[in-house]
Amino acid sequence: MTKYIIQIFLSIIFLAISTIASWYEGSEILEDHWEWENTAHISHMFNGEVTNTNDISQLDYFVYSAKIKPTFPFIMIISLLYLIILIGKIVLRNYKHFNIFLTILGCLLLLPCLFLFNSPTTGGKVFTLTFGLTGLMCLLFSLGFYLKKLKD
Repeated sequence: MTKYIIQIFLSIIFLAISTIASWYEGSEILEDHWEWENTAHISHMFNGEVTNTNDISQLDYFVYSAKIKPTFPFIMIISLLYLIILIGKIVLRNYKHFNIFLTILGCLLLLPCLFLFNSPTTGGKVFTLTFGLTGLMCLLFSLGFYLKKLKD
C-alpha cells in the first residue's frame, strides 16, 4: 500500500505544479486581445461579449495555455490520468471491474479526438495525440487483461 501512497502523492505534486504553471502561462490571454474571440469560449458562455480583461474567466487561462503553450497542460493531463487510473486500480481490486473501468476510460479519452482532430494549433495537435494514444493504450491494456484472464 505504501507504493500506492507514494505514487498518489507524486502525481498530485505534478498535477499541482503543472496546473499552477498552466494557469500562469494562460494569463497571457489578458494581453492578447486578438485571441479573445477564438480562445475565451468560457467567458463568452457566461459573459456574452468579452470587451475588457475583467470579462475573461480564469478557466480561459487554461484554454489559452493548452492552445498556445501546451507543455504544462500536457503534464497536467498525463498526471491527472495517471492519478485516475491509480485510484481506479486501488478501488477496483476485482480484475473484471478494473477491466471495465479501463475500457470506459479508453472510450471517453477517444471522444475529445473527434473535437480536436482538425485543430490548426500546436496545442490541438498535441492533445489530439495525447487523448488518442492514452485512449488506445487503455483499450489495449483492457484487451490484454481480458485475454490474459481467458488463458487462466
